[in-house]
Amino acid sequence: MAAATENGTAAPPESLQKESLQKEPSHKEALQKEPVQKEPAKLEILHVYQHSNFFYWWIIWVYGFVCSLLTYFNGRTVNLFADKQLYVHSSAWVGISFVALLLVVIFFTNYRVKGANSFIMVLGIGLVAFAMHYLGAWEIVFRSFPALLIFMNLAFYVSLSTALLLLWAFATFVLDRLTYWEFTPGQVTLRHRLAESSESFDAHGLHLDRISDDILINKILGLRFLGYGTADLRFTTSGAVRNTFTIENVWRANLRDEQIRELIVVRPNVAT
Repeated sequence: MAAATENGTAAPPESLQKESLQKEPSHKEALQKEPVQKEPAKLEILHVYQHSNFFYWWIIWVYGFVCSLLTYFNGRTVNLFADKQLYVHSSAWVGISFVALLLVVIFFTNYRVKGANSFIMVLGIGLVAFAMHYLGAWEIVFRSFPALLIFMNLAFYVSLSTALLLLWAFATFVLDRLTYWEFTPGQVTLRHRLAESSESFDAHGLHLDRISDDILINKILGLRFLGYGTADLRFTTSGAVRNTFTIENVWRANLRDEQIRELIVVRPNVAT
């Protein structure tokens, strides 16, 4: 039988009272169930590495492996020795393109063309090559120089590309990391791993410039079209004695530039 309340009305059954209590959690429990949004972790330390011009040689060993695959699937055997056979591609264009790419990378990684001159030179080379192909000038060149046929066997592409890959990896991930710049809130430090020495500078009032106006090097070979890219970061310290430093060939330079600007404006005593 249902119990009566003080005003004489019938009270709801105990089962309904329990269900109402379960359906209506307290305000404290509701707050505890709400997901707590964590603040994103702030960057406190940043290491920036400088790379040599050998960093851009990745395209040589990559194209070397491409040429080796082309030679393997569309090649011919040549018997120059009694006991060995050479495997070469049927077209001389593979060897010529590899040599041309090698010469272009060697020249333009050592002699930079800045600004609009870089775009004009790249565009000019492309137009000259297209015009010679359209006018049939390449055939005249090959007829005038019949020995201008470059054939490289499969072993050459594989051995050279593998050696370049190992050297590139050693230079990029070992040698280039022996000296690096460390950015912390309000401070910049140049560190040398082998010498175990460092030199620190005050980052407040630091003037930072990003230099990436070489189309062939920074944009193409630096893979800027994939969202990465390279650039030179030049910064000048403040104070009575000003020092100017340049970090060359910084990988993912746009992201590093934003992270550095975020760090140099933070005071050390308020950094979390």
